[in-house]
Amino acid sequence: MTLLTSGMVLGQTCAPAPLLPISQISGQLDGTSCSLSDATPYASYQLVYPVRGSMQASAANPSANPVNVSLSLILRNSAGSQVASGVSISTPVESGVYTLLINAAGSIPYTLQTAFTAEPGMLCANFPLLGLNQTVSGNLGTAGCQLPDTTPYDGYSVQTLGSGTLTISVSTTAFTPTLTVRDSTGVPLALGGAALSVNLAAASTFEILVSTGDTTGPYQVTTSFQAAPTETCVAAGSLTQPGATSGAITSTSCTVVIDSEGDLAYFSYYNLTVAGQGVVDLAAASGDFTPSLYLLDSAGNLLTQDTGGGANGGAEIRMQVNPGTYLVEIFSNFASGGNYSLNYGFTPGTPQPCTPAVMNPGDSPSGSLSAQSCRTTLGLADLYSVTLPAAGTLNLDVITTAFSGQVALRDTKDNLVVLNQDIEGLGDSHISAVLPAGSYTVAASAISGSGAYQLTSSFSPSSIPVCPPAQSLGINSGYVQILGASGCIGSNGQPLDAYQFTLPAPGVVAAVMTSSEFAGDLTLTDSAGNPLRHDQSSYAPNDPLIAQSLQAGTYQLLARAASASAAGLYEVTLITTIGPRPPFCTPLGSQPLGSTVQGTLGTTSCQWIDGTFADIYPLTLAGASSVDLRLNSDAFDAYLLLLDAKGNLLAQDDDSGGGTNSRIQQALPAGTYFVVAKPFANYYSVGAYTLLLIQAQSQ
Repeated sequence: MTLLTSGMVLGQTCAPAPLLPISQISGQLDGTSCSLSDATPYASYQLVYPVRGSMQASAANPSANPVNVSLSLILRNSAGSQVASGVSISTPVESGVYTLLINAAGSIPYTLQTAFTAEPGMLCANFPLLGLNQTVSGNLGTAGCQLPDTTPYDGYSVQTLGSGTLTISVSTTAFTPTLTVRDSTGVPLALGGAALSVNLAAASTFEILVSTGDTTGPYQVTTSFQAAPTETCVAAGSLTQPGATSGAITSTSCTVVIDSEGDLAYFSYYNLTVAGQGVVDLAAASGDFTPSLYLLDSAGNLLTQDTGGGANGGAEIRMQVNPGTYLVEIFSNFASGGNYSLNYGFTPGTPQPCTPAVMNPGDSPSGSLSAQSCRTTLGLADLYSVTLPAAGTLNLDVITTAFSGQVALRDTKDNLVVLNQDIEGLGDSHISAVLPAGSYTVAASAISGSGAYQLTSSFSPSSIPVCPPAQSLGINSGYVQILGASGCIGSNGQPLDAYQFTLPAPGVVAAVMTSSEFAGDLTLTDSAGNPLRHDQSSYAPNDPLIAQSLQAGTYQLLARAASASAAGLYEVTLITTIGPRPPFCTPLGSQPLGSTVQGTLGTTSCQWIDGTFADIYPLTLAGASSVDLRLNSDAFDAYLLLLDAKGNLLAQDDDSGGGTNSRIQQALPAGTYFVVAKPFANYYSVGAYTLLLIQAQSQ
């Protein structure tokens, strides 16, 4: 279960279909398609990039008719903001989940082609979800992932709900497959060929790796899960036909950890099978607790959720879906749980759009969110269309004491411009945005709950300020600023500060934005303003970090807040190392037992998956050996990892070497291993270290 705090706001909520990074697919846009708020049809696809790189996409009409209808593509990030658009797209992307829309002004067939080139020397993460009982198609090698020994692989993330046996198989005529199942820390749980089974002791997240020692190509991977005989977290039932059912959440129900303190949320779940296209309507009610409803696809991707949006404080979900299998989860807000009822309804048919009401700038309409309101991925929402006659400042407030509110502003193609959520429960979610003239859509929405609200608006015509020249930033310096002091306004109508720096020669730059007052957003561009990298939270949950190899030249850093109406102090720091492109996460020179390595961690090292910098050394053993690995440093708290040739975690240590030094003692068979030297935490924990690879004495 994934908690939903923000997402795309669409004229109509339709779940995206999965699409491989390199693929071709054909379809038809017509009256049966989903539609945007401007009433034009679209199809939606989900792309998951486990590593950063460059993506390309193009759309074509394979027939000669209609000649007067053109296709366009929109690439959105996980927040729903537009990354790029056009008949074809070529843009850098970070590791993560994206949505690709193909859109037209009328009915038209289409062929969609996608391509992807991974940036070399990077670690893969953010794998696509794979369900417990699912078959998916893949194409090994297209995601750009490589194991430490350069073997290509595809990774999947699997979330179990309880203990049991997971069986995985790979079907392919293109290559000889190898399967690996790891836990969330990288420890291998099972290794096999084209099929394997692994007993899993509890609910957790696991990784499935499909790899090969020969050629690559297409394949299918199939999973099946059998709950353990003593497991109490099992499906409460199957929903195949509309009707009512009831159940109870108890101390033996399913649980999920919801915070860093280890607190649990209790839930029941149902398997939902939908035979045709239509709208599912799920409503949960309880006199014992406030229910929350979650709808997930067969892979475990969260499609939508609701708390308090149903009748009498219950929860209700209505969503257009395609034929297939889904998961319905009912959560209790109390550990004690209680009884509940669940009603399932289904209305077959083509998608029906949410039609925005017309609102003039300065209007303050009142409304009420209820079970009959429009449903978007933000939750219950009323949509309003507003046209600004000139450039100026638009202020929007959703004021309510009935529910936890949020207000979102979209463009004419439903791309998110800016969003503000009343997370602190103050009764007012507020947006102030400086925008060009044009039409926009406003969503007055509920994070949870329902009831009456007032949407207030005001508009002050004015020209959009011309951004002053970018603040000069030294290639090894920092700058403290109050957000928006420069007077520049970004494309989302919010304050933006631009910094310019010049590299006299090729090198690696690491740019960090930190603030204790707001969540940051950092973009690296070339001198023409073309985005090269973007980040919000690689260093910490609210602090972005970008490390990138660049050629000599002039570049910009664009600093802003990740959300609307944020202000306060922040610092931008730029660290530069001049020199040719380093190997990054490509293993360094092989080291024999008995050697001592004097190294230095810095921004040219590998960006490890925890945000720290690391150096990776191959270690080849001709025969079985007992090794004594030691990482010593006066500059940082040393942390040592030992991986096998396929990147599986064999051992790790923090302080066994005395003080903050680390040490691993282990007997190993002949083979190739990888030693990872890194700090315990923090991007700034860098500096000199000594790595000792000692042949341990036989006992």
